Amino acid sequence: MNKLLEMKKIIASPWKFSNEILMYVIKPFVNFYIFISGTSIGKGSKFYGAPKIFKHGDSKIRIGNNFECRNWWFSNPLGINHPTIFCTWKRGAKIIIGNDVGLSGTSIVASEKIEIGSGTLIGANCTIIDSDFHPIKSVARRYDKKNVKSKPIKIGKNVFIGMNVTILKGVHVPDNKVIPAGSVLR
Repeated sequence: MNKLLEMKKIIASPWKFSNEILMYVIKPFVNFYIFISGTSIGKGSKFYGAPKIFKHGDSKIRIGNNFECRNWWFSNPLGINHPTIFCTWKRGAKIIIGNDVGLSGTSIVASEKIEIGSGTLIGANCTIIDSDFHPIKSVARRYDKKNVKSKPIKIGKNVFIGMNVTILKGVHVPDNKVIPAGSVLR
């Protein structure tokens, strides 16, 4: 019954209908890309366009069941600036995403660990990074890669994150929170 109601809603909106058709056409290619990247993904995922995956050889990206990821600029009415990016920056880095998570054009870059709880929705063009990427001192900023600060990020279950939010190192977002669009959490 739920599937029938979902299909009626999709057919009633031509932009949704065309996205669904395209999603199923490219699904085998996206699944192969995810497989060869070494990313673990559960069942029932939907990718509207391919994400970008930059995975360190000795790191982990694990995504749960019923994941929805919008990557085409036309797959979200808010507009997406770029495809979703998953990046594990260093050895041992982890990106762990729970079940029933949805995101659109999000950048997730982990030097240590970024964990996103089940049921969380992340709006268009958000950035989640657990590292400064560069030292603060100007002399070392360009060349010193050893003195870069990083701290894990944990986003709870059933969190709603509005569009264009930036979440920086060390942030913990409790379950069921709403983060307003354009916020910077540090």
